[in-house]
Parts: sequence; C-alpha cells; structure tokens
Amino acid sequence: MQELKQKDDLEKAFKLIKQLRPSLTLAEFLDKATLAFKTQHYKLFAFKDEKDEFIALCGVMPFNVLYHESCLYICDFVVDERLRGKGVGARCLKELESWAKAQGYKELELSSSFFRKEAHSFYEEKMAFEKTGFVFKKGL
Repeated sequence: MQELKQKDDLEKAFKLIKQLRPSLTLAEFLDKATLAFKTQHYKLFAFKDEKDEFIALCGVMPFNVLYHESCLYICDFVVDERLRGKGVGARCLKELESWAKAQGYKELELSSSFFRKEAHSFYEEKMAFEKTGFVFKKGL
C-alpha cells in the first residue's frame, strides 16, 4: 500500500479512477484530489502487483462527526475491472483495515451507489460491512 502524493503518481492512477468515476477528467481529478489533500486530510493509496502496476486504489479521509467514534471514511475504492472477483479487493481492504487500526481508527464507513450491486455483496458478505442507512443528496 503506497500513499500517492506526487502529480505523476496521480496521473498514473487516473486510469483506475476513471473506472470508478468515468465522467471525471484528468484536470478535474488533479484539482479535486489536491484540494482534498489540503482541506480534508484525504489520502489516496495505491495497491500494486508484482510488475509494480496499480491494480487498486483507495481514497480515505477522517470522518469526524458526532455519531461516530474515530471513523475513517472510504471515499473512493476501485479494483482494476480485469481483476475483480479474484480476491484483490479483499486483500486491499484488509491491508487498509490494518493501517486504519494502527492509526487509531475504530470504524470504517463508505457509501455505494444503488446500481453497484456486486460491490454491495462484496462489502457485506466478504468484508463484513453492515448496511446502516441511506445517503441523501440534493442539488443546489
């Protein structure tokens, strides 16, 4: 698990981010990631294969709200579509869990769009996440 901070690493990661956020341009990704690094303590981790290629990415940030105790929020999690269903995601999230515990976090939380049904099964059945509610949003 490698934290990505440099522009060239972010540019390299964009190919995977695009699988999760297809409407995002490279410029938007770089701008949003840079802002999140500065203002929200966002971290983007890359997971690599034996050829040193990015196979998964996980973006996280502290989620400091009244209803959680030391929660780390998973904002972005993507496994290369060619490797899904092969245990890569589970290995990556287990590594992230170990890192989060070492940092003093007590909980992980994430949200997932309704149409990502395979992801829901993965989170609930393989990773023991509990479905706790809905996320609502409204455009302004």
